[in-house]
Amino acid sequence: MIVQEEKTKKIRSAFAVKNKQYLTPHLIRVIFDINDIQAGLLSNVRAGSNNKIFIPTEEGSAPFIRTYTNRKIDLENRELTIDFVAHGDNGPASAWALKASPGDVLEIGMKESTRPLIPNADFYLLAGDATALPVICAIAEQFPSDVTAKIVLEVAGREDELILFSAADISVEWLHNPHPEEGSQLAEAVKSVQFPPGVLKEYVYIAAEYTTVRELRTYFKINLKWDAHAMNICSYWRAGQSEGKSSEST
Repeated sequence: MIVQEEKTKKIRSAFAVKNKQYLTPHLIRVIFDINDIQAGLLSNVRAGSNNKIFIPTEEGSAPFIRTYTNRKIDLENRELTIDFVAHGDNGPASAWALKASPGDVLEIGMKESTRPLIPNADFYLLAGDATALPVICAIAEQFPSDVTAKIVLEVAGREDELILFSAADISVEWLHNPHPEEGSQLAEAVKSVQFPPGVLKEYVYIAAEYTTVRELRTYFKINLKWDAHAMNICSYWRAGQSEGKSSEST
């Protein structure tokens, strides 16, 4: 099934799994085939943008809907990549990814957009927990060579660290937290970052659990009095709640 809505430029299509691999013990990469029709529909969808995945239920009722990142759209090789945080059967998306096999089908919805993932700046601070790894990696890969970025990432342990690729001058700090649902040190680490002097334009992008996001939003907006256009601080999840009740952004 392929649905294209011209006015809103939304796309929804069923993609077949080509293969999957464990990037780390807690991060699963699922690569989907892109057929000829889908290739045309995805020509104006930016890698790293959000998409909705529609996870089928065993009972045949309405699917679970979750928001994930288009980690990569490779039209030349006809591959769509989505990375899933693996945390057992605690969530429908994780459970689906753990069981996914070549040939399995997943419906994915996307919006056409060629806008940059984040606006132009001279210095960036990117921070997030494991759920933000795909989008932060995508942002880093799209940086031009003339910018500098500090990246703070929280994952379960050292074995979950990734190599980030970027043309920019980036430095990466890793935090280890095997139980993120019980609290995080990400906010304190972000507050300790020293912004370089003399930078004309700075931008902050943060994606993490609701409590961390609320603390950092207050810190930048109230304590530091940053302009709202200089930041995007969004909640990807909330401890003890499903996605539908947790998503929030600046």
